[in-house]
Amino acid sequence: MCYAAMARADLEECLREYDAFLDVDAFELLYWERLNNPSAGIRFPIAIDRYFLQSKNKNEARIRDAINAYRAIKIPEWEQEIFKQRKRYADAERALKTKHTKKAESDLGVSPRKIDQLVRWLDGMKTMESKPGDTVVHAMNYAPVIVQTEKGRMLTAMRYHCRLAGKPSSIDRQLPGLYNARKTSLEEWWAPIFGVRHALFVLTGFRENVKRHDMEHRELKAGEEPENVVLEFKPKGHQDMLVPCVWDRWTKDNDVLNSFALITDDPPPEVANAGHDRCPINLTRAAADSWLTPGGRETNSLLMLLEERQKPFYEHFRATA
Repeated sequence: MCYAAMARADLEECLREYDAFLDVDAFELLYWERLNNPSAGIRFPIAIDRYFLQSKNKNEARIRDAINAYRAIKIPEWEQEIFKQRKRYADAERALKTKHTKKAESDLGVSPRKIDQLVRWLDGMKTMESKPGDTVVHAMNYAPVIVQTEKGRMLTAMRYHCRLAGKPSSIDRQLPGLYNARKTSLEEWWAPIFGVRHALFVLTGFRENVKRHDMEHRELKAGEEPENVVLEFKPKGHQDMLVPCVWDRWTKDNDVLNSFALITDDPPPEVANAGHDRCPINLTRAAADSWLTPGGRETNSLLMLLEERQKPFYEHFRATA
């Protein structure tokens, strides 16, 4: 399964290369919702925020306004929380010098992790400089995907974790892996949208959780606990990955959620050799074009289309924040 996807964030170039137009309304709606309804949990990769902040397109002005308003709230909020966590850490250190308590021990362990996360968020918010993790899309975050419409191809925004229409919202917690759709499950769980609602996710790479001993091709030593390692995989030569997806529109009362899952299959040898057993499917450009228009195609034809793949060599290395 794809633990995290690395979205292509230069949207203007992406629109040009894939002959699409931007769904400004969808991005605008989501960015204002992020600002006005924090409990909605809407998050975009910071690189997408930066794209809109640097864009000169007048049609995207309200998106920039929403992002700037969000930054004006979050920067002082995170600065205050960093101060609070540093004080919490210092208080725990002092307390442990006189008496060991579970609370102080917990604070000593928790505070540094929170500080590190907040500092990374704050640095990303304050700077326009790109870092390796700035394009990463985790499950439940939002990402740009391409769909076919009556007006042509459209680059829109959807949540990376697909909730099928008619399912309860609690399915997100019950089945946390619904951001990936196994090729072998398309005719089962994903049958309502397979062959009906297709999308394309343009990636520059992906990240996977692997176990260190699997990566090192050895058995666990006596008493050794499994250690997780996050690896980043990228096509050698840095060509785009054209990843097929299925998506759906979930509605209840006035709530609307567009969400998607990318399709995975068995990995190529170099990914398997690094310790992982899944990989996003990477279509050829011709197959990707066809994937977006599934109407009238039989199931076997669509499954065969998923076999028309680019076959780059996937280089890997330890992921950085």
